Amino acid sequence: MPHRSASAAGPSRRPLALVLAAIAVLVIGAGVVSCARGNSEDSADPHGLPKYYAAADLLTVVTQRQRADRTAHLRLSGRIDAGEGAAPTALGGDGALRVEQGGGLSVQFTQTLSPPGRAPQSTAFLVLPTGQVWRQGGSGWTRIDEAATGTPEKTVATTAANVVASADPTANLARYRDAALVADAADDTVEGVPAVRYLVVVDLVRAAELEQDPAVRDALRAQAGAGVTRISSTLWVDAANRPLRSETRQTMPGIGTLVLTSDYRDWGTPVAIASPGAAA
Repeated sequence: MPHRSASAAGPSRRPLALVLAAIAVLVIGAGVVSCARGNSEDSADPHGLPKYYAAADLLTVVTQRQRADRTAHLRLSGRIDAGEGAAPTALGGDGALRVEQGGGLSVQFTQTLSPPGRAPQSTAFLVLPTGQVWRQGGSGWTRIDEAATGTPEKTVATTAANVVASADPTANLARYRDAALVADAADDTVEGVPAVRYLVVVDLVRAAELEQDPAVRDALRAQAGAGVTRISSTLWVDAANRPLRSETRQTMPGIGTLVLTSDYRDWGTPVAIASPGAAA
């Protein structure tokens, strides 16, 4: 029987690692809640669902469930804020994701952008575990040149890659697990389904200290130096540890700030995603 909830995320996609490190941004204005309730144990709350207060434990149980289910349908909603008083561009989308056997995540989705005062623009994208971004046109799938800095193609590729990175419900946990903590865990519901709402906070100063990749380390230090010392994401997980929803906020240099809500449904059901061979 199809599952009503959940998420999918495979091992972190290295081509997106620098993007994630350089642009993910949500400063926590209030103090971070202490993890004194436990470092690596789940709490059997008689009044709600079990909760995990250690980031590593939460990542483990959610990742195990994702790898077992492998597939899910995806619904996206949000906006891109250009700043400087400009009206936001609404963003929506529907698609599917799949955790690949060899590792990584494939996501195919149709993204609809609605700029203020203009007709909505819909485009189908395919993002592979390697980080390659493909766009569907009249002649089939065409790979976007992600290296074409300052071009419309680069803007398209960056937006699509960031949408997928934001839609990965455990991206921050997986990438920065030793610098992450669960700041809050509370009972909630998503479309009537009981869930636990987790606020996950990443300490960028600590992440920079632990980072082995020099380029990523420099990007993290630059963010911390600019005053962005923490990033966060919110994740809703059901009783079977399947993600139901995630919320993120990311800054895309030269484009704007992406505010995205991702809803996951029907985990474990068949999905239609083009293969790299079909895309080529």
